[in-house]
Amino acid sequence: MNIADSSLCKLFNSLTDEELKELDKAVNSPFFNYREEEKRLFEYLRKAKKSNAGMLKAEVVFEYVYQGEKTDMPKLRHVMTYLTRIISRYIAIHEMEQTEEQKRLLLLRSLRKRNLGKLFITQYESTKQYFDNEMLLCPGLYYQQLQLHTEYYNYSITDKRLPNENLQGFTDQLDSFYVIQKLKQVCNLLSYKNIFKSEPQPGLMNDTLSMITQKNMLVNPLIAVLYFNYMCLIEPDNELNFEKLKNALLNASDRIDIAELRDIFTLAINYCIKRLNTGGQKYYHHVFEIYQGGLQRLVFEENGKLSPFTYKNISAIAIGLKKYEWAFSFIETYKGRLDQEVREGFYAYCLARFYFAKGDYNRVTDLLREVEIKEQFTELDARVLLIKTYYELDEKSLLDYSVENLKQQLKRKRLQTYHEAVYKNFAKMISRLTHLRPYDKKAKLDFKQKLNGINAIAEKEWLLSGIK
Repeated sequence: MNIADSSLCKLFNSLTDEELKELDKAVNSPFFNYREEEKRLFEYLRKAKKSNAGMLKAEVVFEYVYQGEKTDMPKLRHVMTYLTRIISRYIAIHEMEQTEEQKRLLLLRSLRKRNLGKLFITQYESTKQYFDNEMLLCPGLYYQQLQLHTEYYNYSITDKRLPNENLQGFTDQLDSFYVIQKLKQVCNLLSYKNIFKSEPQPGLMNDTLSMITQKNMLVNPLIAVLYFNYMCLIEPDNELNFEKLKNALLNASDRIDIAELRDIFTLAINYCIKRLNTGGQKYYHHVFEIYQGGLQRLVFEENGKLSPFTYKNISAIAIGLKKYEWAFSFIETYKGRLDQEVREGFYAYCLARFYFAKGDYNRVTDLLREVEIKEQFTELDARVLLIKTYYELDEKSLLDYSVENLKQQLKRKRLQTYHEAVYKNFAKMISRLTHLRPYDKKAKLDFKQKLNGINAIAEKEWLLSGIK
């Protein structure tokens, strides 16, 4: 029998090296544990984690924990259960220690239960100040404030000397919590309605919107960005809503939790892209400004890492706007924030796009011929860019070879029909463009008409420019 799949081992293996060091102190502390068997089992699991799963055979584990005793599985399961409880208790305390607001509220609750009035009031005032001035703006803040006012109210019932002056604050925080959660959930429904092919029924939104207006709740920066987010979703053709959303995002309070802003920045970017797809060229500047604002706020980063697709999109927008100095600086500066596994491929592709736009075609070929790109669409985009470069260099044999290579890659990859058509149509039309006779006006007109009739194709504008 092997214990590798036990709850204990799964829990143990989820711990980082730093957490294991801290847990070692807990297992050896009488506050957590006073039994030697749990200490030995913990010690053995640490050794096994650095070695192999073969060490986790139940008989071997039992021998280490109960040295010299005959194997007794119920006995082993018993000590495994106790160690699981110790680890679970450590994790709960560790999690609480990471959350300042929870520590404050738990202490406040304990002081209330102990009827320590003076200490309770001191802790209450300190916690209230923390919530009002320091804690990041997020739905959790208003929930924590509700709990804070509840503790004060419960204590005021037992101590008649305390006035119930915070009942209005209790009501205000309850309203804020409700409005923020309602806006977030309705925005999620509206954002995903196309995916689920259903029409959401948000309900009670008229009451929510009335509350926002009557109580002047747009002065709350978190409510403001969520509200304009909602208005963009229900009235996508009203550009004034987008202007207000963009302004609210770019001037948002530094206290708003980045996690709350991330989804709204993404929605604003998607809104711009939809406008671009319908010919709204001015939205190139809008989306660039939103990306700049998001980068300054670290909105697009998680744990210090930037998504390679965000990296690719930002560089493409900057290059498209001919902001070459900014684009080059961005590509170089943010390279280090990409995951190492995809870093070199995305960096080479984005830098190659930069040099293509600048007309430095030899650098493009140097970058793309040897690099390995581990994401299939970016790899295909790199092949398309290399084909365009050979066209600009008038390297017909290399171009024909690269087109055939692209076709072979498409046969090996399993792409959705639309995506496959995008690249297949490009390969077909670039071959036709390459072999057009320079002065054959009829052939050029036929090519243009054929190209304009294709919706699913990469680099359509560039192909059209090739017949001018």
